[in-house]
Amino acid sequence: MPRHSAPSSQLETSLPAPDVIGVLPGIPGGEENLLPKDAWLRPLRVEFKWWQDPVPVPGYYDDVLLIWDDDLDNPVDKKSYDNSNYPNPPPDLWLEVPASRLDEGVHTLSYRLLPWNGSTPHTSIRVNVTIDKTAPILATASRLIFPPEVLPPNQITAAYLADPAHQDQVVATLPDYTPKKVGDVITTYFERSPGGREIADTRTLEPGDINKPVQAFLKGDLLRKSINNEDYYATYRVRDRAGNETTLSVDEKLSVNIRPPTPRKFPTIKQATNSQNGTGVLNPFLGISGVTVVVAGSEIDPGEEVTVDFIGLGGEGGIGSATGVKPTTPGGLEFAIAASVVAANIPVGGDGRTSEVRYRAGRDIQPSAKYTLAITELGGQTFGSVGCPEAQIGSPATLSRNKVEQSGATIEMEKWAYHEDTQLINVWALASSVRTDFLEGAPTPLNANRKFTTPLPKDYVAALPLNSTFTLHASVSFDQGQSYRAFKSMSIKLFT
Repeated sequence: MPRHSAPSSQLETSLPAPDVIGVLPGIPGGEENLLPKDAWLRPLRVEFKWWQDPVPVPGYYDDVLLIWDDDLDNPVDKKSYDNSNYPNPPPDLWLEVPASRLDEGVHTLSYRLLPWNGSTPHTSIRVNVTIDKTAPILATASRLIFPPEVLPPNQITAAYLADPAHQDQVVATLPDYTPKKVGDVITTYFERSPGGREIADTRTLEPGDINKPVQAFLKGDLLRKSINNEDYYATYRVRDRAGNETTLSVDEKLSVNIRPPTPRKFPTIKQATNSQNGTGVLNPFLGISGVTVVVAGSEIDPGEEVTVDFIGLGGEGGIGSATGVKPTTPGGLEFAIAASVVAANIPVGGDGRTSEVRYRAGRDIQPSAKYTLAITELGGQTFGSVGCPEAQIGSPATLSRNKVEQSGATIEMEKWAYHEDTQLINVWALASSVRTDFLEGAPTPLNANRKFTTPLPKDYVAALPLNSTFTLHASVSFDQGQSYRAFKSMSIKLFT
């Protein structure tokens, strides 16, 4: 049956837009229906929906024409579809734009339906197809633009990265390239010889990036892995969203020296005898109220915050340590270390305990030089003695067995240096080399007379022979049971 083409003025846009197969997903601000690189080397497939034919007549055909760049008179592809299968769609609802027509640029694409009966043709919604075959062009002077502070003869240093203004990175600016488009991928390389292998940074341009300089970032973590005093080369390339890629930029040579900066001078302790080489010795009786760490004002810049770490028994987090200690007055340079921390670091039995003290200032990535503190051991003669108020003074002391109350006699110690109720105490007696424990790991509260007391049981005394001698012992722990220091013992002889 003959077909009749309607004049262009009678065309109606009533069909849905075609589906362009193989284009890249859209992004905000990006090119519409962008073909990926080399997709233009093969025909471009275009699919469409089956239309509604109001009066299908078997044996008659509808024609579909594929229109490229609005050239109605020269469709780039065409198919005819038999009405006899309506409403079941045929399997080949697609046409192709020949590869020979896929020139660079933005093209329009639509399709036309010519009904079998010669009635008014229908035209689909028109879409754009973008073909980009050309890589961006780098600036003639394509080197990355770095801050002069890091360019030779200078180096990228730890101090540069630690400066708050630099945010632990080195920022470089790309010379403007053309054209700059949304979706461009900037890849920066940092390597010991230029070649575009060791990726340092990758970023994709968004709409807000187009009208401002593009920056690349060398992060501190990357730079700290570099070899000191070696030459490194920073380069970049640009790949547009289609996949076209520039050559590698001209390299910019940089040198890295991330050796830790010279640490700030060690602190000191006010109550200790301090040396010039960062060590000190503390008389334990001068630390009963705690000690004071002092940081030299010459080591601190105005406005820098300072915290102190006192690292002793148990390491960081241990009973003999205090970390992140703030100054006793805001902005000051004296720091209080509690007596309980000092006590845990007093040697016991010549075990040679020492503590390390350091501080951090500002945004330093490492602490100050360390100060090492040794505390003199508390001797048994100076620390305290076990007593029994019911016993008569002598050598040995004497105790009347008959005068011991039913509740027992009393074992007592005067409040000792560094006392705290939470310390642990052991109290026992030895008679004829036999040990009898009265307290094991007990807390140490004091009575109203500032003494620690516990009973000497009457049953224990009653079981000993007259004129025999026994010895009272006690030891206390300043470190929650890791070690115990002994009080001076007391020998007692029994009589009737």
